[in-house]
Amino acid sequence: MPGFSPKRPSMATARRWGLYGVLGGWFALTLCQQANRPHPLGKRIDPTSMAIPNWRFFAPTPARHDFNVLYRDKLANGELTPWREQEISKDRTLLQMVWHPARRMEKALFDVASELLKASEKVKEVERVQLTVSYLALLNFVTNQVEHHREGVQVQFLIAQSAGHDESIEPRMLFLSDFHALPGNGAANSTTEDLCATR
Repeated sequence: MPGFSPKRPSMATARRWGLYGVLGGWFALTLCQQANRPHPLGKRIDPTSMAIPNWRFFAPTPARHDFNVLYRDKLANGELTPWREQEISKDRTLLQMVWHPARRMEKALFDVASELLKASEKVKEVERVQLTVSYLALLNFVTNQVEHHREGVQVQFLIAQSAGHDESIEPRMLFLSDFHALPGNGAANSTTEDLCATR
């Protein structure tokens, strides 16, 4: 048609599509940021990771196994009690979504067990492992925060690894402590056994 010219998009339309492009690019870079190897463009655009969030900051490498803390007592006659477990991860309830004060203890035990395993891999000397904060914290817990046999004179703890609800995978022992005297139960007569970090 003579004199017809195509209608150019208005400035408002151009700005809107420009905004869509920016938001779409931001969304794409955010998805890439969640991968184990984020896109290098995101690092160049946002080196501080303030604008392009990483939603994995609580768990960059999600835990695939549960840690189990077990302990047993040695009696005055040398007899050993059966292993008892101090559960770290328990079945969740809907109420725990809003109120779960025991979660702090679970998280603390999980973190201490993780740190102790890392320390035992780096430090080969038994005496130095026993001086680490994680070892002393776990020893303090099994000495003072759990129930013991009334004739127990020493305590020993064990860290095992399990696959959580997958019962087809057998638990694996990761760390076995020395025996340590219980308060007020004949510490002078205590005997110490060798530490087995892993088997």
